[in-house]
Amino acid sequence: MTFANLQILEFSLLLIIAAFSIPIARKASIVEIPVLIFLGIIFGPVLGIIRYSFSEDLMTNFATFGVGILGLMIILYYESHGINFRVLRRHIGRIISLNTVGMIITAFLAGIIFSLFTGAPFIIGFLFGAIISPTDPATLIPLFHKIRIREDYSGTLIGESLFNDPLAIIFVTLAIAIIAPQSTAVTLFLTLSSAIGFIPAIISFLLIQIIVPSIVGIVIGFLILYLNKVLNFENLIVGLLLGVIIFELTSLEALNITPFPAIIATGAIIGNLSEKSIFYERERSFQENLSFLAQGVIFILMGSMLTISDIENYWLIGILMALTVLFIVRPIAVFASVFRIRRNNLTAPPLNRKIKAFFSLVGPRGVVSIVESTVPIAIGTSLGIPLLLRWGQTLEVSVAIVVIVSIILQTLYVPYIANKLLPKTADEKV
Repeated sequence: MTFANLQILEFSLLLIIAAFSIPIARKASIVEIPVLIFLGIIFGPVLGIIRYSFSEDLMTNFATFGVGILGLMIILYYESHGINFRVLRRHIGRIISLNTVGMIITAFLAGIIFSLFTGAPFIIGFLFGAIISPTDPATLIPLFHKIRIREDYSGTLIGESLFNDPLAIIFVTLAIAIIAPQSTAVTLFLTLSSAIGFIPAIISFLLIQIIVPSIVGIVIGFLILYLNKVLNFENLIVGLLLGVIIFELTSLEALNITPFPAIIATGAIIGNLSEKSIFYERERSFQENLSFLAQGVIFILMGSMLTISDIENYWLIGILMALTVLFIVRPIAVFASVFRIRRNNLTAPPLNRKIKAFFSLVGPRGVVSIVESTVPIAIGTSLGIPLLLRWGQTLEVSVAIVVIVSIILQTLYVPYIANKLLPKTADEKV
């Protein structure tokens, strides 16, 4: 069998294995995500049927982006169709606070603890904290579909996970700029820094990462609505919109700008403002099925990306950091950042301690962290950076274990704590 045929065979197995997660999850009365990861571990490092090299290459390098980013693009675009503008506007203060104060605390506190556990320099610890700081919409969205909690709560946590990638990218960029300033991955930031200074560059870079793609996504979303009204693309509206979000991904990535705000903005406009027609319904149905497929492939790949030697060498630090991030760092970050922000008649109601506790225990890490974890060792190898060569493998595997443990644990216990901590009716005081 040729190498190409072997890859096609392994990819076909991914799709076949993913399908079995649904009946298994149904029998076990759990969501399918931990089943997908478990199947990935079984068919990956345990049985060796899905090779590590295939999984890593497909997840991070396929079409230069990797299936992880391509799949996340599809998931975010489809799920943003259902964004409720009223809920988002009502809780925007909390979402911003979680994605600034909360993420800063997460990156620094997780970084300090990682350095203490491993003996790594703090800049490596901070790099770890930056990589695991964003929460994962690919896990939260299907989970909240299953447990059906109030939209005020799910909307806040999903909103946090949808919009926290830009600051995470800032943190990773800062760490790489300090460790490997010659890397092309930090060219835009270093250009800004040399022109206007370090602190202004941080603020400018963050605004660029948020405002520029958001404007692009909004303009493209309204343009598609207008063009379809005038020209009527009929069934090919499916291909048009898929092509558009791929264009947003590739063009913005080429400029070192995160594409996710653009993809989310386009999806929200199409989902909320498009006319009710059979062609838009078909587009939505197509994207829904594609999103489920992406989830299946991504989570199986997560499980299969570990090797036996990785597990043997890094299981302890990985599990320790996973438990630390979930049950120490995340609660501290949430309780420090979730407070009432007055915005006239849009003020969201204050949260009691039980609801804050629920927020603090919900924050799985996911696809973005997995993809970002491959950056240090790649830069270290290509540029010969001793610090990244020394710690790159530790970072990559530790992050992978943190992601897997956080997803498995939270998909299992979140339905239970939702039942225990959240109000049972909409009339109960929050």
